[in-house]
Amino acid sequence: MGKGLKNRKYFLIDNGSLRAGSILQMRKIATRLSRSSKCVIEPYGLMHSHKVDPAQLNGEPSQSMQEYLGGDKSEQVNEIRALPFFLGPSLAITDWLPENLAAWQKRNSGARKYRILAPLYQKGDNRLAEAMAELCLAKIKNNDLQSPRVAMVDHGTPLPEVNQVRELVGEEMKRILDGQIAGFSTCAMERRPDPQYDFNNPLLETLLEQWHQEGVSEVVVSQFFLLPGRHAGPDGDLAEICQPFTEKGMKIFRTENLGTHTLVEQILLDRIRQDGD
Repeated sequence: MGKGLKNRKYFLIDNGSLRAGSILQMRKIATRLSRSSKCVIEPYGLMHSHKVDPAQLNGEPSQSMQEYLGGDKSEQVNEIRALPFFLGPSLAITDWLPENLAAWQKRNSGARKYRILAPLYQKGDNRLAEAMAELCLAKIKNNDLQSPRVAMVDHGTPLPEVNQVRELVGEEMKRILDGQIAGFSTCAMERRPDPQYDFNNPLLETLLEQWHQEGVSEVVVSQFFLLPGRHAGPDGDLAEICQPFTEKGMKIFRTENLGTHTLVEQILLDRIRQDGD
């Protein structure tokens, strides 16, 4: 960073987690990004992360923006750059974060500066789809699958614009995988029950049941999740959804989390390099 920017602080921000595995993975990503960008990048959850027992985190306490912006440490910084570790325009970074950063700025008569950089998906950039496809093909190859169907799953959302990210990435991923798989569908882990949220359909559980009834034996669950956490971790919600179908004889393999892929780091690096003064 150049002169006059020593008080600028970069934050790699996710939603926040109470799972140590998610926080530790964020730290690894931030460390690699700091090295490649030549900037100091610190990993923060929006909320909750500061509550995790440091004993589960190699003795180093985790941090959250909720705690930071309300505490004394933020008073020593005059410029904040928020680097969202979010796939799309979640309310966390379009509502909560700007509101709280504006309050932090206002405490110093507006003299402080902040900027929230773009989330990972941007129209015309197919790197998320390429990363998802690579993780999927690796799972197929490593398990010698012959003709699997692929279920690309995200959490589910009340926001159509966030759902659209899943659909656009899924459309490109399907194109990349064409000829190498037996079928493809996007789906959600969960959704709100009201009809206006039908755009999340199908649910993963419903899709797996349909495929089971059709006699499908091999499935790759392509996880549109950046970090393990309580949903996409080894014993998370997605594992629980898949378990009854493996007990029925389906071979189900879940891909690695997207945050582990080098293309995601490249996207983040681009965000920093394109960030002007």
